[in-house]
Amino acid sequence: MISGILDFIFGGALHLVLLLIGLLPTVSLQDLPLQMPEPVRDAMAGLNWFVPIGDMISILTWWIGLLLAVNAVLLVSRILDIVRK
Repeated sequence: MISGILDFIFGGALHLVLLLIGLLPTVSLQDLPLQMPEPVRDAMAGLNWFVPIGDMISILTWWIGLLLAVNAVLLVSRILDIVRK
C-alpha cells in the first residue's frame, strides 16, 4: 500500500521533471561561438595519439570513485569506533 503510494508520487515527480526538461530549448555546441582555433585543434589531435584523453578521463573517473568509496568506508569505521566507546 505505502510502496504503491510512493511509486505513484515519485513516478509523477519524475514525469513532471522530464516534461520540464523536454520544454527546455536544445542547445547545439556547434552553434556556440566558442570554437577552438584550427592550430589548437590540430595540436590536440596530435597529442591524442600519445596521450589518449578518453582513456585518461575514464581512469580518472574510476580513481575518484574508488577514492570516494575508501573515504566513505573510513568515515563509517570512525563513526562506529566513536559509537562503541
